[in-house]
Amino acid sequence: MRARVTSADLAKIAALLATAAIMLLANGLQGTLVPVRANAEGFSATAIAFMGSAYFVGFLAGCLLIPRLIERVGQIRTFAVLGAATAAIVLAHALIVDPLAWGVMRAGIGLCAAGMFVVLEGWLNQQAGNAIRGRIFTLYAALNNLALLSGQYLFTLGDPRGHELFSFAAILTMCCIMPVGLTRQAEPPRTGVARLRIKRLYRLSPVGVVGAVAVGLVSGAFWTLAPVYAESRGMTGDGVALFMAAVILGGALAQWPLGRLSDFTDRRIIIGAATAAGVCAGLMLALPAPFAVAPELWLLLGGLAYGATVFPIGSLTNAHLNDHARQEEMTEFASSNLFVYGTFAAIGPMVAAGVIAVGGMSAIFFYTASVHAAFLVFVVYRMLVRASLKQADREPFEPEPLQPAAPLHLAEAAAKD
Repeated sequence: MRARVTSADLAKIAALLATAAIMLLANGLQGTLVPVRANAEGFSATAIAFMGSAYFVGFLAGCLLIPRLIERVGQIRTFAVLGAATAAIVLAHALIVDPLAWGVMRAGIGLCAAGMFVVLEGWLNQQAGNAIRGRIFTLYAALNNLALLSGQYLFTLGDPRGHELFSFAAILTMCCIMPVGLTRQAEPPRTGVARLRIKRLYRLSPVGVVGAVAVGLVSGAFWTLAPVYAESRGMTGDGVALFMAAVILGGALAQWPLGRLSDFTDRRIIIGAATAAGVCAGLMLALPAPFAVAPELWLLLGGLAYGATVFPIGSLTNAHLNDHARQEEMTEFASSNLFVYGTFAAIGPMVAAGVIAVGGMSAIFFYTASVHAAFLVFVVYRMLVRASLKQADREPFEPEPLQPAAPLHLAEAAAKD
């Protein structure tokens, strides 16, 4: 039986959780604001996709480079510098409205976000004892998802064509430095950088690796272009935020039940079922609303269904990977899987932009449905050629943040070494 999380345990991590929540509020606001503002400025779908790809290129660079910076100057200095840089870059969006410049800025935001979460999650991992680590990270994931959802509400508080929302996001980013800067908790030890072992990872868990490919291709495109898609279907302002909130809410509500169900059967069955349902949800969003259903209601229902089916796939495939990894390999495998995800998340927006150029903005969900259909075929094939693990050999499922903005899995895995 797991140990309970006491008030003393929460006191140790309160500053870290507060920092994460404020930062995710800012990230959630930025994630919707930037593509909507870019669309209002007349940026092409290809230009907006380029910005999304640039974010994930920066994200990958942050995962590889920031641990080395932490080794040199420590956790708090690294976090403060990256937070200040993020705020400055966010404000620059309102001053320099140019597709190429915004692409460079989004790469910078991705690098800083990954680095800030490397600090937060590594520190959180150090503060959480082995007996309560699972519960702490479940709480952390729930808080992250709630902050991401709340960030959509912040989008409704100003005009995306002005500078106020960029200023608000920058203010939140600067505020998130305060709890960590003032904490009395000791910094965690400075650790080295894990090796990438992708070939070994694929031999160990093909579904886990191909799942990271599929999730990267789809989520990179979704987070970049979904707000523009909502606008193209007639939603503006509050409607865009409501659509994004519906998707996030669906994912947050469905992740834990699907994960717990997968603990008691072959996880690939649940992965396949979620993927098949994700194909249907994608087609629902790609096609016009039936005659008797209001278009706005159809989009919200489709968004809720999409989030509930597609978003849990990443956490399910990561759990399947953990089932096959030895304790001493988990850090390297988590880092490798994260690298696979980030690489294909950078590719996804550009592929989706090509599909959109041919079929229109709604074709983004024909693209996601196609990726999920291909992954479903692979999952079924693997179930035919490889037997399921025994239940006793499976790790318990733990919920994860819906928007992988940094190496959470690396932080969790390091705890198990």
